[in-house]
Amino acid sequence: MIQRIQTVYWFLAALMACMMLPFEWMQLIVADGDYTFAASGISKITSGAVDTVVNGIPLMVYIIAYAVLNLVIIFLYKNRILQARLTTIAIILAIGLYAVIAFYRYMSFNVDVVSSNFNYPLLFPLVCLFFDYLAQRGVIKDEIKVRSLDRIR
Repeated sequence: MIQRIQTVYWFLAALMACMMLPFEWMQLIVADGDYTFAASGISKITSGAVDTVVNGIPLMVYIIAYAVLNLVIIFLYKNRILQARLTTIAIILAIGLYAVIAFYRYMSFNVDVVSSNFNYPLLFPLVCLFFDYLAQRGVIKDEIKVRSLDRIR
């Protein structure tokens, strides 16, 4: 389990997903004020006070479920086919995270957003996607190796 490089990739993907939670993802400048977008939702910044405009709990649950899925995949090391399938689901969830973020961003305002300033945590799902891809490649290589050894016997 620990000897396989895929374990490191899945752990790093889960870690990067969890790293998204405490940071702000973007600042939105709208005609009626400035807003921040983070895992906790979209909040309006007013002279020292922060008012939550859109609740981000479903988004937080999505990110935590993605991270937990990557950690669960690690412990399924005896079933490589299931690992490969669940890693495919994790890749789809990583892509879907961008869709959910875009949905939150564009559906939250009735007026046009004047400016959006993106922060580096929005790159984390892309890094997670890359780690999941590398893990899936490793699982497939392991499965091919095991099947070739079965054929030799």
